[in-house]
Amino acid sequence: MTSTLRVRAMGPADLAAAADLLADAFAEGTNLASFVPERGRRERLRRFFTVAGEVDVLVHGVAEVAVSGVGAHERLLAVAWWHPPRAVEAAAPVSWSWREVPSALAVFGVRRLLAVARSRRASERARPAAAHWHLAYLASRPEPAARGAASALLVHRLAQADAQGVGSHLESSSVATIGFYERFGWRVSGLVDGPDGRRTTAMWRPAGGA
Repeated sequence: MTSTLRVRAMGPADLAAAADLLADAFAEGTNLASFVPERGRRERLRRFFTVAGEVDVLVHGVAEVAVSGVGAHERLLAVAWWHPPRAVEAAAPVSWSWREVPSALAVFGVRRLLAVARSRRASERARPAAAHWHLAYLASRPEPAARGAASALLVHRLAQADAQGVGSHLESSSVATIGFYERFGWRVSGLVDGPDGRRTTAMWRPAGGA
């Protein structure tokens, strides 16, 4: 971890860099990538994360970044996108906003769009009924300078969750990341079966950790 690493809220000016980082991180070996055509995948994912940031996370969620340096020398090292506590049973059904539909068609294509919608519904059903923090996306740069950046983001937000007495939920699409999340108190709570044999791992962390 660099000595200047710090966590702050993500703003609109950070969205382009955050979308680039997330697109690179999720382009291979993830559940999201499996829905996106291989040709032009990173550019499609950049569009996906840009629109998701504009219409969802920066409006309804909590977006945070870990950065190093200051002023003109500041560099984004990791990003975390969360949905704040809410009671899932009282939430509106999963749906596409009018701004998301053109983007979703461009990113996934017509043939995959129905499968994406089914996957979103499966994920929503897997979330706990009690109000909780939901970790939607977490990614860091794959370089020594970013070491510890993703951890810093989790420590920061989980401290807030613990102070509120609220648990947190996530889905991992990679077995390799399960151990990483377990170090922060998450435990496997079940498997989420998506369309066409896709499967993710649901994880739950009670307030205060496991």
